[in-house]
Parts: sequence; C-alpha cells; structure tokens
Amino acid sequence: MPIHIDLELCDQNEDCPAATYCLYQALYFDHSEHKLKYDREKCQNCGTCVNHCGPGALYYAKDDEELKMLVEELNKLKEI
Repeated sequence: MPIHIDLELCDQNEDCPAATYCLYQALYFDHSEHKLKYDREKCQNCGTCVNHCGPGALYYAKDDEELKMLVEELNKLKEI
C-alpha cells in the first residue's frame, strides 16, 4: 500500500507512535537524516501507521494511481 507522508504536518518525532506501532518496520525514523521514512517493500498494507499518526500526516492509497490523485488533491487544498 503506498503511503504519503505530509511533511508539513509531520512533527518528525523520533519516538513517532506510527513508526513504533509498525510491526514490519516499514515506517521508521532515520536518525542520520532526522526524518521519518517509509520502506514500501516492508509494508504489509495493514494501515496501523495511519491510525496511530497523531498529527494526521500519513495517508494511504490502494495503488500508485490513487496515491497520485490523493497527493494532487492535498496540494490543491494547501493552495486555498
């Protein structure tokens, strides 16, 4: 499942609950780059990370096409 991290909403917390609850370590905090990262190969499409994201910065889509549309819509909303 493709994930989008809205970097404007993400607080880049190294103790990110969404990453902590990811059983597959697909979402993790990269200490060398000081930011949250997503490894699509490890993702098992459970949606747990999205449900535990406090700032609401994570979005998931069923496929790349839906993710592209989602990101376009989010960008339009930011322009308003």
